[in-house]
Amino acid sequence: MTKHILYIFISFLIIGCSAQKNTQRKADSEKELEKSILVGDFIFGKPSKDFDSIPKNQKIKKSEPKFNQKIDKDSLFQVVIKKVHPTKVEELTKVFNEGNNPEKEFLLMVLSMNKSSKSEQINNLKINEDNIKKLIKEYSDLVPDSLIVYIEFNPKDIVLSTEKSIDLRIYSNRINENGGTDQIFRESNLPYNSEVLLEQIKILGWNEKTLMDIKSLIDIANCSSIKNGEISTVGFARSGMGKYSYKFLKNDLNKEEQAKYNDGCSYIYYERNIVLEFGGGAVGQQCFEKE
Repeated sequence: MTKHILYIFISFLIIGCSAQKNTQRKADSEKELEKSILVGDFIFGKPSKDFDSIPKNQKIKKSEPKFNQKIDKDSLFQVVIKKVHPTKVEELTKVFNEGNNPEKEFLLMVLSMNKSSKSEQINNLKINEDNIKKLIKEYSDLVPDSLIVYIEFNPKDIVLSTEKSIDLRIYSNRINENGGTDQIFRESNLPYNSEVLLEQIKILGWNEKTLMDIKSLIDIANCSSIKNGEISTVGFARSGMGKYSYKFLKNDLNKEEQAKYNDGCSYIYYERNIVLEFGGGAVGQQCFEKE
């Protein structure tokens, strides 16, 4: 079984396991297939173009994902296969048993990804709405008025052999001639206390303590990321390659806005000024699961 055949199989498998059961057009399926191959190449470490925003002379060593060789593959498979839909267990077991080491590692990394759900997202909002609102207010006060800043705290991953890290994106808050905002900085998986990270947060008027204060607020809200702006977006949890988030608008949504943010796929209008969001990843679930 070649590596790309495995990508293709897992692509269709993950798409088939998606909670969204709508029939996809052929063009959409082909796009998903292309994405799955790209994702597989990324996990296997195939060289690709460098899209980092750090200048070449400031490159830093990152913790790149690779399978932890200290983990027994057979034992891990017996654990993660329990999370798979019963109709897919036999197929995946066959793929695992017949695969070579890189193929087994890829499958284990995919199946080990975090999983969440709309019900968990809603339950967390019911429990932590006040904490989320406090996070939004205090974070917005920390960000300069001229900027929009997205930050996500990534936990250590034993299976992928990655250390805890930070994703940071900085945008101008001014609308450009194209109606958008200009990106100033964007980088993922920055090690804590790395020189590049500390240089960027210094521009924001932050320091290491500021980062830890933000992380504490995010942890208390049982979330993982936040982005300020006219609409504040708080990331709740990643699920596979997708992500569940909350959007808090400045004011309660009117009827037109409720319709806009209630397509049943990317958005679900919750109540007042709150919208639930799901963003699909490279492959797999692309919309909110159906009831």
